[in-house]
Amino acid sequence: MIIGLLTIISAGSFAQNSAVNKANADITNGKLAEARELIDQAIVHEKTMEKGRTWYVRGLVYNNIFSSEDPEIQALDPDAANKAIESFNKVKELEKEGSNYYTLTEIQEDQLYSSVFNKGAAQYQDEAFMDAYVNFRTLTAMHPKDTVGYMYAGYCAEAADEYDKALEMYYAVMELDDCPKLVYNQTLVILEQYKDDLDEAIVVVGRAMERYPDDQQFDKTQIALYIKSDRTDEARQAIEKALEVEPENANLWYNLGYLYGEINAIDKSVDAYTKSIEADPEYIDSYINLAFTYTQKAKEIRKEAMDMDMDTYRSKGKAIEDKADEYYKKALPILESADKVQPDDQAIMESLNGLYVRLKMKDKADEISKRLVALGYWDEDQ
Repeated sequence: MIIGLLTIISAGSFAQNSAVNKANADITNGKLAEARELIDQAIVHEKTMEKGRTWYVRGLVYNNIFSSEDPEIQALDPDAANKAIESFNKVKELEKEGSNYYTLTEIQEDQLYSSVFNKGAAQYQDEAFMDAYVNFRTLTAMHPKDTVGYMYAGYCAEAADEYDKALEMYYAVMELDDCPKLVYNQTLVILEQYKDDLDEAIVVVGRAMERYPDDQQFDKTQIALYIKSDRTDEARQAIEKALEVEPENANLWYNLGYLYGEINAIDKSVDAYTKSIEADPEYIDSYINLAFTYTQKAKEIRKEAMDMDMDTYRSKGKAIEDKADEYYKKALPILESADKVQPDDQAIMESLNGLYVRLKMKDKADEISKRLVALGYWDEDQ
């Protein structure tokens, strides 16, 4: 009786091992439907469900279904990629690292990753954006700490106007160590332009500033969002509070100057930029913005003269032009200092040249022109 029982048990075990072998052979013979049926039975049978080889063969079956060019084969299981991933993960649970099936599984995972990525890329090119989204999102299950899957899935969702899905992907990237600036920028575009959620945009730009404290573009974006949200005082108070702790922080003074400039508080803007330069004489952006503030004021004054009819201009135009020139003259030493701090900068040099021409300083204008030619920025006949 005992011998008979052992025979039955052995036969059952042999049958299931045989099913795994048969499924593996069916893969080679292109009989993936049969292989799928056999292997899905094997993974629930007590004799084979805890064997790494069983799950490895299952991973092969579903990997081949996913990678097939035959629509009928693909239709066997639309979720084939995820089932392959599940299978390969199970192999790694059951097998020791470095074992035969563990190593083979790593090779298959790389192949599956490439297949999923390539299929997603092709779908994106064909503008099947949500199909591409599904495949790129699958990559995140394979490499959850890699930004690639999340970012490409986010791009696809954006292209399909599925902004909530795009945000889900971008927020996931923000949790990773190497989240790029682009993800914050894309998120801000969605929140501001498509979701009309300025409060959340302010939260996101704050996170961006924490990760990239030296990127002034995020500082400017935060100020712009505060202004657009009618929260200008909140932004000003935050900067001023920070300045109480760091009164010599040139970047904070720069941000305050930018904020005042955005709300057309020119005198306060000038004062803040000046203090930024005093705090750090090498802070080039404050030189540039301070000079820009003066030249913009000059242009506003000149516009009044430009809008006059000829008779009015003859009687009042010169006085207005002279008033505008006073602001150009204020900008001039600022730009000259900027040229010393950051020599050979094309934008600074061209701005200087324009001021020299405006103020009829021909020798200085010629000198800058020669430098621009020597540096290759201008042609000699320009």
